Amino acid sequence: MKKALFIIVILAAVLGQVGIAYGETNTPTIHSGTGVVIDSSTGEVLFQKNKDEQAFPASLTKLMTAILLEDHVADGAWMTASKKATQQEASNFVFNMKIGEKMQKEEALRALLVISANDVAMMIAEHIGGDEAAFAAMMNTRAASIGMTHTHFVTPNGLHDPQHYTTTYDLALLAKEAMKYPAIMEAMGTEKTEVKTDQRSVVIKDRSLIFQNPIALGGKTGFTNQAGNTLIEYMKKDNKTVIAVVMKSSRGNEYQDVQTIGNYGLEHLDVQMMFQKGDSAGETTFYGENVQGVLGNSYVLTKRKDDGAVYTYSPIFTPWQSGQKTIIAGEVIGDYQIKKNGKLLSQIPIVSAKEVVHAEPSPINKEKSESSKSSSYWPFWVAAVIVLFALGIYLNFSRREKAASDQGAGA
Repeated sequence: MKKALFIIVILAAVLGQVGIAYGETNTPTIHSGTGVVIDSSTGEVLFQKNKDEQAFPASLTKLMTAILLEDHVADGAWMTASKKATQQEASNFVFNMKIGEKMQKEEALRALLVISANDVAMMIAEHIGGDEAAFAAMMNTRAASIGMTHTHFVTPNGLHDPQHYTTTYDLALLAKEAMKYPAIMEAMGTEKTEVKTDQRSVVIKDRSLIFQNPIALGGKTGFTNQAGNTLIEYMKKDNKTVIAVVMKSSRGNEYQDVQTIGNYGLEHLDVQMMFQKGDSAGETTFYGENVQGVLGNSYVLTKRKDDGAVYTYSPIFTPWQSGQKTIIAGEVIGDYQIKKNGKLLSQIPIVSAKEVVHAEPSPINKEKSESSKSSSYWPFWVAAVIVLFALGIYLNFSRREKAASDQGAGA
């Protein structure tokens, strides 16, 4: 009896550590200390285990460095490796920067994400921020802007610092933000490529097991002794894409755990084509004329299969600008808002289905209009002249009659 009770207590403790989405009790068990899966479209959590527990991210940090590189460095720009950059702990065995060696932005991005080059990360940080501390401040500002509320960055490459930490949920938000950058996604989906500096050309290869997962679009690995193994993967199946993240893992388990929870998330995700580009989105008026609005984009709704939320859809038209006289076909005239339980989930641009021009009369037309208006009064003036003429005759006749009468009386 005591043994059975002990087993029940242990199971309860384990389930208490694993976030149970949908109220199920058959959520997967993972070896990693913390993990999360989110819908890449909406950010909704599909699975979580200690998602807000702070841990060391190791080289997953470089995803933020990549975003700042895309934000702040022009395509084709050159960067130079400093002594400090070359002194970073080596993270690969085929490519290490030399003092004064130069590399263009695009090459640096691939070196950063394909072989996780620590020296390249520091070179990027110094090029953008001037020094490591200033760049870290930029990292933290950017993290706050995307809702990473349990994160603090110190280094651009993830080499250990006790004050450099984050959570799997925050990293999932970071990975979702990275999807806005095609160059970053391409680099994370590259297994083998060539990078060039001003001095040499080197073939580099991602030696992780990410590409052994048949549904993986790409990802990023990390490891330090203090962090253990960390991993981000993007997985796609049947037009559904999820982001899976684990930290505080061990070698080999990180891949198994990510695949397990990633597949779980995909199984519990539903995809519905709600609207097609060009669908009617209501109408508004422009100087009294009806203007038909149509959707500028298609919209696919992804949600949990057993989601009981209430979704509403409504057009919100933009007020016309003062003095605007023309609406161009395809011009954005509002947004079609999609709300989930009353909160804005997404919005689709509404565009005008046709060109509408509000024409005012030209000066010549105005003169004609005024002339036409004045000419419309001619019957009144003619009648007035006739009346006055008749009145004059009458008065003249009356005066003569009176004068004749006065003469007769005098005789």
